[in-house]
Amino acid sequence: MFLRLFAVLLALTALQDTGLLRVRLTLTDANGVDMPLPRILLLVSDDPATAEPRRIRTNADGIAEVKLRPGTYTVELDEPVSFRGQAYTWTQTIEVAAGRDTVVDLNGSNGEAVASARLSADSATVLAAWRDSVVEIWTPTTHASGFVIDSSGLIATTDRALGGQTWVEVELTTGKARSKVDGRVILSQYDPGVAFIWVNPQAIAATPPVKGACADTPATPVSYKDVVTSIGVSVLTQKELADGRVTKVTPQAIFSDMRIGDDSAGGPVFAENGTLIGLTSIDDPADLRRWNDAWIVPIEKVCAVKAAAIAKMTGPAPSAAQRPVDPPRAAVAAATIQKPAAQKQQAPIVKASDFDVTLFTPQLAHELEISGGTMRTDFGAWSQYVRDAPPVLLIRVSPQFEEAMWKTIARGYAALNGIWLNRFNSFTANFLRLQAFCGDREVLPIHPFVIEHKIPEHSPIREGLYVFDRSELGPQCTSVRLDMYSEKQPNEPDKRTIDPKLFEQLK
Repeated sequence: MFLRLFAVLLALTALQDTGLLRVRLTLTDANGVDMPLPRILLLVSDDPATAEPRRIRTNADGIAEVKLRPGTYTVELDEPVSFRGQAYTWTQTIEVAAGRDTVVDLNGSNGEAVASARLSADSATVLAAWRDSVVEIWTPTTHASGFVIDSSGLIATTDRALGGQTWVEVELTTGKARSKVDGRVILSQYDPGVAFIWVNPQAIAATPPVKGACADTPATPVSYKDVVTSIGVSVLTQKELADGRVTKVTPQAIFSDMRIGDDSAGGPVFAENGTLIGLTSIDDPADLRRWNDAWIVPIEKVCAVKAAAIAKMTGPAPSAAQRPVDPPRAAVAAATIQKPAAQKQQAPIVKASDFDVTLFTPQLAHELEISGGTMRTDFGAWSQYVRDAPPVLLIRVSPQFEEAMWKTIARGYAALNGIWLNRFNSFTANFLRLQAFCGDREVLPIHPFVIEHKIPEHSPIREGLYVFDRSELGPQCTSVRLDMYSEKQPNEPDKRTIDPKLFEQLK
């Protein structure tokens, strides 16, 4: 006991004997605006050096932080970086004091000009200028990027990412604030590969359209080996840059070696001088590889059909009402995954007339997966979401399977002839949608996902995977009711009341 207390005291003393070093890296663009430089690697070494330097990387705001013991340190770039035709590097000696924040600004006034640099920070201006103009698009089966192209409420994206949906949810950011609203797909064309979504103009009142989109000035031409940069956002991540070089230019598309997440297509693409040249697309949205080679729909092609999209913006605009969003991203990092207990916890399953209902949390799904996954831990296109999700409630609605009489007879006849066939399963009703109620109050989901199982020569099997805030459904409700609708009976719900105490069993 004494040794444990002593160790705790040592740890607290060490914590008190450190100071925070915060380094901010910026350069000034042609308009005199300070641009933060993200993803730049810095080296921090004690002076005189006694060990390998610490490596810290700047975030999207151009800031890197590290806790250090009091002393003298040298801060320098891992390698020079170029910006707007000039190459820079920095070397600064600083003092870190215990219990204090030491702030170091690295900028053009204290940087050292060098002859050349392999790394370019020109794309930093793109991310800083248009981060909030890039949006997330959620459909029941897909996730994609898009960007505000017109202040009337028009969002541009790739048609490959929408899965044929006519209504989507659009998630926006203003600084660190997030919101989500309904969006209506008003135009989607396979050729040239672009789609337009209409949201209520009030929802994007504080979001500027990407400058240069369908402007009167000619688009910037790109050529073989030119550098291009895209902004995209994958599921449960921050908006990121993807860089590449042009490999081929045709009248229909621009090809590059840029690689983007399979769930982030549709973001804007910029030339090296920062002008908009198009949007990203991928050839096969059903390809479940994590990264895909992207091609670019030229901005001229996008603008050629923009007028047709605006002409379809008739009638009432989609609602500006706020939809639920995922808990803060910090909750994802804070959530800890415990090791599976000696006795594995089972996910509660409730049977309705046509469906089986399984209650999950991301942690429980992870434990079941690593201890021997089943079909109920296969989340299809949403597996990455479940792995990275914060502590939310997952409700999976699966069609009940049955074996038709003639198939039973066929199996029996085959068995008589020494042929053993696997069970031929069919299902009672394909999932369509779900409504959840806490008492008499309907609870809106964060995400109304659908898991599709594609079967050769058969229609896909569809399951529901609805994501809710854990505080919305549980023992605080007088009752919990689920109304499940099938494709067979779209207007007659299969209702099931669940004991609210059942939710207390979930980790």
